[in-house]
Amino acid sequence: MRRRFESPRFRRRFFWSAGSLALVGAIVAISAAIGNTGHTTATPIDRTKKAWVYHEPEKITLSPQDRLVIYNTAVHFIRTAVARRHLDEAWDLLGPEMKAGQTRKSWDTGFNNVIPFPAVGVATWNIAYAYKDDVALDLAVVGARTSDYAGKTFTLELKRYRAQPGKWLVAAWVPKGIGGRGQVRSAAKEPLPPPPTAALDPKWLFAPAGFLVLLLLTLAAWGVRSVVRHRRAARRYAELLSSSSNPS
Repeated sequence: MRRRFESPRFRRRFFWSAGSLALVGAIVAISAAIGNTGHTTATPIDRTKKAWVYHEPEKITLSPQDRLVIYNTAVHFIRTAVARRHLDEAWDLLGPEMKAGQTRKSWDTGFNNVIPFPAVGVATWNIAYAYKDDVALDLAVVGARTSDYAGKTFTLELKRYRAQPGKWLVAAWVPKGIGGRGQVRSAAKEPLPPPPTAALDPKWLFAPAGFLVLLLLTLAAWGVRSVVRHRRAARRYAELLSSSSNPS
């Protein structure tokens, strides 16, 4: 190692590397000492109050009578509020969540918060969940023949409220899934797009692969050449030192 430090090139590289590492270490140390100067926007936690923990509501098994009432309410809602027919009848099917932000007068105009669809009936339905006084249905709605929409899936939530304990009212009406060609009738008449074809022949992949291999070989050859030249220079430097210290 002592002979290494006798080489000016090695000493120069060593000091440059040591200086760079010292600079990086100083920057890291200063950054750690200063710390994070940002300000959090998180809501502070009030540890003096009892934590609120979510508990799943009580699940129930719907009776045949409940299922019939829920289905009839859903169909009535779809044929009136969703299809935009006889909106005056649909107002009494809405819960407080659906009535919020609108009046009876604005509801009757048709510009309301129910997502419309040219529905004529329900193809399939099933219970998504059933809790006490809270039920959700997954529905496949059939579109009218005069409409371009063949069908669409929705989720309908119904609740029972203390003011009307025996009545199920609509609390939410949300589209389910993403629309596609199978839900639009005109799409069935359009020809299918051609299958994708490769833009280039696979043999063109050999060009970048060959270039990459050539680049790696060049870098490897350059590295071996540098090591050999360094060893030769070190050997010659050692021979010059030994010849100058032992004159004949």
